[in-house]
Amino acid sequence: MGHLRLGSLPDTAPWRNVVELVAEGAPVANVAHSTLVAAQRGLDAAKQDEGLAHAVYLLAHVTIAARDESTFVQRLADLGLHVSDNPNVYDLVGALSDAMDGHLRETRSRTDLGEMAQLAAVEALSQLVGPKSANLWESDAGPVQEAVRELSTKEGFAGLAHGFFSRFMQRYLTYHLSRELSQHVGPNQRFRDPSEHSEFLDRIGVHTRQAAMIVRDYAGGWYSKSKYETGISKASARSFAAYSLVKLRDELKARGARDVV
Repeated sequence: MGHLRLGSLPDTAPWRNVVELVAEGAPVANVAHSTLVAAQRGLDAAKQDEGLAHAVYLLAHVTIAARDESTFVQRLADLGLHVSDNPNVYDLVGALSDAMDGHLRETRSRTDLGEMAQLAAVEALSQLVGPKSANLWESDAGPVQEAVRELSTKEGFAGLAHGFFSRFMQRYLTYHLSRELSQHVGPNQRFRDPSEHSEFLDRIGVHTRQAAMIVRDYAGGWYSKSKYETGISKASARSFAAYSLVKLRDELKARGARDVV
């Protein structure tokens, strides 16, 4: 995210608690919990963020588009994803990123939260579609469309949503923590060297992936019901994203509270 502005953490009681936990060597769960408490205002804003809502909306409709072989490329274009007649996985995820860029520019709604959602959507889709495509560079829409079609089931979308929300939350936490963590690297510090610092960031990723399992079943049920009963509108995608964040936030806080040092 090219325009992030990260200085020292705010000098408030909640953020001082975060700093103390990092310095004292507290487990990942405690640090994540205290960060969410201190950064509650940002998560409240995320519930109404246009970028987050649009990322969820696009992910849902890209999977639905793949169900009809004859109109896949045209239905992607209708969503703002412009690809060739025979796109590979890189064409698809690149088009998804471009569609997000275009929408945020047109609506003048670009935020750091929206950029986190954009990157999380691209990563989640590419991780699930890429390995199932026979040749990532092959100019043949068949394997790519089939891989995306597998995500249009209840279980398939549940996995996609799990990947998306875990990555979004990981980025949200590291967005707030990255500057502070870097100040604790060196002799007699929390992290003896950069590798330990990197390992801690990796553990945050593992922690959010585990916690985001709380969203998985809910996401699959929402997708299946909405797709067949009411259709997936931007409003329903926004409501789904907001409630998913609440569930994930509460799960992370509960995990942190169980492991208080």
